[in-house]
Amino acid sequence: MNDGSHIIYVNGAYKGNDAIGKLIQDFHAKSSKDMHYEELAAGVHHFKETEEGRDIVCESVKKYAEQYAEAETIKSAEASRINTLVQSVKMLMKNTSVTLDQAFSNLGISDSDRTIISKQLQK
Repeated sequence: MNDGSHIIYVNGAYKGNDAIGKLIQDFHAKSSKDMHYEELAAGVHHFKETEEGRDIVCESVKKYAEQYAEAETIKSAEASRINTLVQSVKMLMKNTSVTLDQAFSNLGISDSDRTIISKQLQK
């Protein structure tokens, strides 16, 4: 990655008795008491097993859900806007026999929207 971090893929079903196997076991552990690595166990204990930690996680999940819902609302509104423009172009072309480019011009559709609408009309 360009930020200096790396992605490492690990088989989550691996059950070896080596360092990776123990780490994967920790990822599957239901309680911090069942974990091998103290640092990870401490974090899990704090965020899953204390009221303060659960409050932090709940707040983070709530913020994420709100951001996700907002993004989905924006995507839905954008899809609705494009669909309305597609329908307007279709109706204008049908009722006035203008070309696609003329319909775009008559409706004042931007170049970026023209590309999207053209693709929608080809479906």
